[in-house]
Amino acid sequence: MTERQVRFDALDSWRGIAALLVALFHFQAAGNFYIVPLVRHGNLAVPFFFVLSGFVITHAYRAKLDERGAGIRFMVRRFGRLYPLHFVTLMVLVGLEFAKLIAVQHGFSGSEGPFQNTNSVPSLIANLFLLQAVIPFPDLSWNAASWSISTEFYTYLVFLAVYSAAGARHRILGCVIAFILSGLFLLYLEVSYPTLNIASGMGMAQCVFGFFAGNLTYELYLRLYNRPALQGTWPELLATVMMVLLFWFKPRFISFDILAFSVIILLFAYEGGAVARGLRNRVMLRLGELSYSIYLCHFIIFSLMFVAVRVLQGKLGIALIERVNGIDVMDFGPHWLMDLVALGYLAVLLVCAVMTYRWIEVPGRRYFNRLAGGRGKGPAIVGAEPRQA
Repeated sequence: MTERQVRFDALDSWRGIAALLVALFHFQAAGNFYIVPLVRHGNLAVPFFFVLSGFVITHAYRAKLDERGAGIRFMVRRFGRLYPLHFVTLMVLVGLEFAKLIAVQHGFSGSEGPFQNTNSVPSLIANLFLLQAVIPFPDLSWNAASWSISTEFYTYLVFLAVYSAAGARHRILGCVIAFILSGLFLLYLEVSYPTLNIASGMGMAQCVFGFFAGNLTYELYLRLYNRPALQGTWPELLATVMMVLLFWFKPRFISFDILAFSVIILLFAYEGGAVARGLRNRVMLRLGELSYSIYLCHFIIFSLMFVAVRVLQGKLGIALIERVNGIDVMDFGPHWLMDLVALGYLAVLLVCAVMTYRWIEVPGRRYFNRLAGGRGKGPAIVGAEPRQA
């Protein structure tokens, strides 16, 4: 197949669906949504994002990285895609910590003091440099979802280093070696250190392996493009069933999930069947477009809602939040009421995502694309940023 500029619309829609699953995964409200395995395993969307990122980044840049200065332009553009919204959401959380500090000075107290534990000053510095999941930390910090943004950015550097070191003639071999080594390392961590925190090394291993799995999936996509058996409704139905089963049962090893996601992405990339056509409607495409904002904003929205419920709980003197298996869960009504609360949360989140996409994501991306010396929009790629749990 001759490479051409393509938008993988069905994959972009899947990205939006996955972002909503992550948002619901983090929103603890004791309704029907909360107990559905697809939601309880919603954090599995992050390895999917890693593989999708490797796929679309390879599509957008594999033919461009031979140009003079291409590596610097690549990193500037990727920084501009990730950092502006990350910085803004981080500053919102810093502002909330200052508000907490003022409240403490006026006699109010909470379960955690300002600028302590997960919101410490050292972890803030790490977040500013996108190092919060690259250097070891005991837990996720500040905007917890941003850990995957941290690993994503430095995985771009690994990808660029492999491409540069291997040279144009041996890049596929270099990526195969990176894929094998990172996969073996991830499997070793999963077997030997199953409780290792994603902020302490597991997350970076997942990201590198997932990215190179996506990279090689794209190379396979190019070579199988003229195979009609892969380009119809039945392969897409198979991929959909695989996706549902993965989220429903969540196999133990993320390395297995990453390989399965590679197959799913390959089968949907051709977009020749009825399922892909269904995913290319305006609503689903808009959801995919907003997925990065959904991913980075959801932690702030549900955190504010939990704070409001805690305050109300203290004022009323009745239990509105229950401790279930070590997790705080909002529970102040029947399941249907809690489901309405969850839907309200999603509605607020989508409104915020529209605003941050329009006023932060797009202007930030255009600014850094201009710095990189390209056109305002940059390469037409989708799914390039993982949104993590």
